[in-house]
Amino acid sequence: MTDNQEQLRRLEEQWSVVMAEDERKHALISDLFGHISDLTAQLAEAHMDLRDRKDMLELKRTKLDHAEKQLEDLRRKTDEHGFSMVIIDGDNMPFHDEFVKEGLLGGKRVASLLRKAIAEDIKTRFPTLPANAQVVIRVYANLKGLSKKYRELLPDSGSFEDFVRGYNTVHPTCDFIDAGCGKECADEKIKAALKLGLEDSHCKQIYFGGPGDNGYARVFDSFLEDQTIRGQITLLAGPPFAYELAAIKDKFQNVTFDNIFRSQKLPNDANRRTSFHITPPGTPMPSTSPLNFAAAAKVPSPAQSVPAQLYCHEPKPPATGVILRNRLGQRVDSRLSYSQSDFSILKDRKLCNNFHLLGKCYFLEKYGKCHHVHGERLTAQQLEALRGIARQSPCLNGLSCSQTDCVAGHRCPREPCHLDNCWFPKEMHNVDTQVVD
Repeated sequence: MTDNQEQLRRLEEQWSVVMAEDERKHALISDLFGHISDLTAQLAEAHMDLRDRKDMLELKRTKLDHAEKQLEDLRRKTDEHGFSMVIIDGDNMPFHDEFVKEGLLGGKRVASLLRKAIAEDIKTRFPTLPANAQVVIRVYANLKGLSKKYRELLPDSGSFEDFVRGYNTVHPTCDFIDAGCGKECADEKIKAALKLGLEDSHCKQIYFGGPGDNGYARVFDSFLEDQTIRGQITLLAGPPFAYELAAIKDKFQNVTFDNIFRSQKLPNDANRRTSFHITPPGTPMPSTSPLNFAAAAKVPSPAQSVPAQLYCHEPKPPATGVILRNRLGQRVDSRLSYSQSDFSILKDRKLCNNFHLLGKCYFLEKYGKCHHVHGERLTAQQLEALRGIARQSPCLNGLSCSQTDCVAGHRCPREPCHLDNCWFPKEMHNVDTQVVD
């Protein structure tokens, strides 16, 4: 091969290399342009998606602003119609005697004072509540019974009816309501009013006055686990809190209006029958009767100075530490004998049952204080009456109770009982009191 041919061959080889390189460059550039085109499309799509998201966010922001404005308007309207409710059991939380003595004028005075006291308390303790919030005050009571009691207690004063009339004329939201005869009538109306207030979003605070009735403890027990509801309730202090209410009252807010309410309940008539509703018969009943009194029990005449004795249809007292039971294994309370006058007097004194009957007080030992009276020890006869008072509250352990020092009742003391909402459960009625060994 000549030199020229060899040189031509080398040039051809070099040209082939150059052409291959150009083709690779062209492919690379083509791939780059393709990738850029894909990225550009993705970017455009992202821009469109971002714009849609911005539009959606703006729409949501507009809706949120509108909803907040509506909510604020609703809050303002709710506050405009906001109110506080005062619910009082007039049978066990009476006003001071001086107001009742003044009749019509006294009713007007006490209603005005109570409205003012509530308004000032709301302003002091609840600054977030609107200043123009209404105060609705409802007092439920057996007006016929209270009228009779006040005629006996304050014979020279104005009529109780005039007092109520004066109370009701002070303000449209002040009502002294006749709940009808019977304690349960007022109880049911009070519970319904309490439920109505708690369920009404306009009701900002509920003041409840009925400290001397253990029956309300069952109602407030159901609120103990709900801090929001507990914050809505304020308990009015007046007469001493009943035993079960005293145990939970510190879970709620408390307030005292000493210038308006009595510190003690109205005294009971000494001749009034106790809640057992039992009058000893002149002759003993047959032994098969559930009301089998002692044969020697006699009804004293009105002229007798010796107070009448109550003989409850219960078995003889057991030995210390022994629990009496019937053939069904149900607990049976031992027999008690005491005078009605002792029963009435001790019930008004609000004594600590555990301290006097058991010699110890759970609340004093645990909390260092007790809202019931300790004082001097009672006589044996008074202790019997106090046991009768303690047995008016049902035992939480029921008929299977095995606590030898239990002072609560294990059957309803009203025999027969006609109450629709008796504190004692159904199984604690008509209990067989025949003790078996």
